[in-house]
Amino acid sequence: MGKKNEYPSEVPEKFDDALHELRGLMEMLESDEISVDTLTQAIRRAALLLKHCQTQLHATEAEVKALMDELGVQSSGADSEERE
Repeated sequence: MGKKNEYPSEVPEKFDDALHELRGLMEMLESDEISVDTLTQAIRRAALLLKHCQTQLHATEAEVKALMDELGVQSSGADSEERE
């Protein structure tokens, strides 16, 4: 009989919840007392959460950029610093 996965297959809906879980996993991964089985599951879960967070960040960035373009607002990010 296979071992039951300790982590849910779904990701939290809220970015902050996913980030909080990811930080907890990172702390656990950095500890010296993690079993190989737990290590594998934790890394899989962390990868899933990381991808989810990156997707949400990219979507938010695109939405903010579109809104700024719609309002005619210039970005004051790294792009304008590189032009100086």
